[in-house]
Amino acid sequence: MEFPKKYDPKNFEKEMYAHWEKSWSFVPQDSTTWKSFYIPMPPPNVTASLHVGHSAMLTLEDIMTRYHRMKWDSTLLLPGTDHAWISTQVKVEQKLAAAGIDKSKLSREEFLSECWKWNTEFGGKIQDQFRKMWTSCDWTKEKFTLDDDMNKRVVKAFNMLYEKWLIYQGEYMVNYDPVLKTVVSDQEVIHKEEAWKLYYVTYFVAWSDNEVIVATTRPETILWDEAVAVHPKDKRYKKLLKAWKKLILPIVNKEIPLIADEMVDMEFGSGAVKITPAHDASDFEVGKRHDLPLNNIVIEKDGTMSSVAWIFAGQDFMTARENIVELLRSKGNLLKEVDHVSKVGYGERTWAKIETIISKQWFVQIDPIAKKVISGYKKKEFEILPKRYSKTFEDWIYNLKDWCISRQLQWGHQLPVWYTPEGEIIVAETVEAAQIKAWTWVILTQDPDVLDTWFSSALWPFATLWFDMWGGEQPELFQKFYPAQVLETGHDIIFFWVVRMLLFWYEFTDQTPFKTVYLHGLVRDKIGRKMSKSLWNGIDPLDMIDLYGTDALRMTLSIGNTAGNDLKFDEENVKNNQIFINKLWNASRFVDANINRTDFDFDSVHTTLKNNFDSLLIHEKWILSKLVELTNLVTESMENYSFSEAGQELYTFTKNSFCDYYIEEFKLTKESSKYGEEVIKFAMWVLLKLWHPYIPFVSEELYKKLWFKGDLIISSWPNLDLEADAEALKAHELFVDVVREVRKLRAENNIMPNKTIKLKIYAKNSNSEVLTEMIDLLSGILKSDETEIIDKKLTDPNLVYSVIKAWVEVYVDTANALDIGMEKARIKEQILDTKEYISILDKKLLNESFVRNAPKNLVHAEMKKKEQAKQKLEKLQEKQNSLK
Repeated sequence: MEFPKKYDPKNFEKEMYAHWEKSWSFVPQDSTTWKSFYIPMPPPNVTASLHVGHSAMLTLEDIMTRYHRMKWDSTLLLPGTDHAWISTQVKVEQKLAAAGIDKSKLSREEFLSECWKWNTEFGGKIQDQFRKMWTSCDWTKEKFTLDDDMNKRVVKAFNMLYEKWLIYQGEYMVNYDPVLKTVVSDQEVIHKEEAWKLYYVTYFVAWSDNEVIVATTRPETILWDEAVAVHPKDKRYKKLLKAWKKLILPIVNKEIPLIADEMVDMEFGSGAVKITPAHDASDFEVGKRHDLPLNNIVIEKDGTMSSVAWIFAGQDFMTARENIVELLRSKGNLLKEVDHVSKVGYGERTWAKIETIISKQWFVQIDPIAKKVISGYKKKEFEILPKRYSKTFEDWIYNLKDWCISRQLQWGHQLPVWYTPEGEIIVAETVEAAQIKAWTWVILTQDPDVLDTWFSSALWPFATLWFDMWGGEQPELFQKFYPAQVLETGHDIIFFWVVRMLLFWYEFTDQTPFKTVYLHGLVRDKIGRKMSKSLWNGIDPLDMIDLYGTDALRMTLSIGNTAGNDLKFDEENVKNNQIFINKLWNASRFVDANINRTDFDFDSVHTTLKNNFDSLLIHEKWILSKLVELTNLVTESMENYSFSEAGQELYTFTKNSFCDYYIEEFKLTKESSKYGEEVIKFAMWVLLKLWHPYIPFVSEELYKKLWFKGDLIISSWPNLDLEADAEALKAHELFVDVVREVRKLRAENNIMPNKTIKLKIYAKNSNSEVLTEMIDLLSGILKSDETEIIDKKLTDPNLVYSVIKAWVEVYVDTANALDIGMEKARIKEQILDTKEYISILDKKLLNESFVRNAPKNLVHAEMKKKEQAKQKLEKLQEKQNSLK
């Protein structure tokens, strides 16, 4: 095959991916290990565009997938998309508005038709982009959460939970987004601290001269207070509580009870708080405990005052607040107002102020299901990585509230709930089934609400495998892959998705849906900021791929990306990784040019090297030993999800050990080595396999160009039946130390790279034997035309030397290697610069004001700098004298 001089990923990435897909490389094959490996890819919103966070997720998932595929486990990375209930509906509404169409005048069917048109036109964009990340998903099993079969499973799940009394309809306090016109969960509300006022309002005690001061931040709801609450242990109010006194509600002038409840914080304000059950979640719970009226709504969903708000009806709540405060002041009920910081809830999608209202909604009863998850967690049936997120998980699972699953939207899974004309509720999988349950022919009306999108997402790892869900025997796909070995996702959706999947699948299958939850961090910009449109610091992964290739981007997003920790993304790193890949490309070209172009038989070469290991040269034993260690480390790291560590070790080995040392050593011993060709081919074969999960395209391309058989993607993971040779590793370490020190001496003494040197190495015992055996390699690599191993230390002034370790010193003869004139000039210039630096320090240290007023540590630091500069000057002057 032609081997281009320059690495250019555009020459092969697209064609390579097409070849893999056409040859069914992504489809799970029967396992030779009797093991399976399944990752359900977190389904991105169908409205989304690929961002660098997606790319990091895909890279990590694909690394795991390719590793297990090469282990010959039956491997499945299952792709799909989420219908993005809110995002899609908003985008379609915007499109209709731009076309001058009033959405409210469309029927449900007409609006859904528009949604499907939009989904057909734009919905596949994210999957096209995912393909351009070249992830090895099994696209034949791709799913969309609104597919007919997926919808049937969602409906089935709802019915099963309802029949177990785990889904119910009830009136509860919920969060309402007035822009989206739907309820949203607590996790979809962002709380911001804002400067508000705390109002102290006088509530007079009925039939008494006493009064109770109530502190509130929401005087606009005072019109429908149902009680005033104090803590039962608050001594200030014990007499009033014992006397069962009632209070006069300001403005309205009706009597309301004074009640005791432990919810009250005695330190807040006056220790007395107003209770408006219809407009505050805590007040709602207090109202239930004390049998207060719950449904008197004074603020509507849109933030305006309701019809029962007297003269304030129709006003927005902020205007009503100002007017009510003024009225309280005029009536003498407003004692004072003080500045106060309140946490105000806003919708995470719209940034509209969230209204807390009582509404009839559908809920999943969480407590009995959560107990099953907690039991599995305690039995270690699943683990969370990194382990520090176990605490976050525990905080969620032990404190879950019932989950509101109904949403007032149209795009999504419509509730499988029907109502008779009399209001009877019928839950069924189809309208026909609902009609049968009604026992008589009546006109049934389906509930217009749709399910929370996380309801269908919670079914994802299970429903994507079982096509006839809960019907008949378990299908082969489910038996083979469930539960998933890994769920890889962001730590920011540990509640939204992870916890809910656990809840559903412990309920439906009595087992965990996945064995390991691997949580990745956020990808930030190079200075640690979150990427956002407002900061103009976002990165388009497709631009990076176009500039540097997929493999360079994958390296950047995996090496340095540790579980749960945020990754700082710098384009310079992508560029550097492309340079590294080019180095690997050139190393492969060198191997190709220096070996016989015949098919590589691993078993044969492996056996040859194993049987003749003692006959190999030291550097050949060393590189094979390093490969054994590297293979073991990478394999162990893969199993332990330490992908960054494995990648870093691969990078260091490839760049330093293989390219910088072994290839140079191979060049020098090619003619004299009996097994040199076998060693370098074997090393390259192993190296490409280890790199494949990280840089699949270039590794596959090089694998083919080096005449290795078959496709790398479905080849076996290296399992080396060789032992690392400790003596060879130690010997080569000494060799590297000598090379490093001599190169350092050359640089320090300004010996030009093209100049040869004379080298003497003092060594004793085994060190002498090792260096004697490697003397030709030392001479070649260090450009020494005369290398000698000696057993006595030298004191020749023409020799510069360095002590490496006990019993090993190197001496370089500079007499013929230096350009004496240039060196004298260089030393003279350094002496002048050092003297000037010492003079500057002297002036500072002779300044009495500086010495007296500056911090002692700063003065000592300057004195230390002067001492170091004087020592440097002495050495330079010694060097200058030796050159004379």
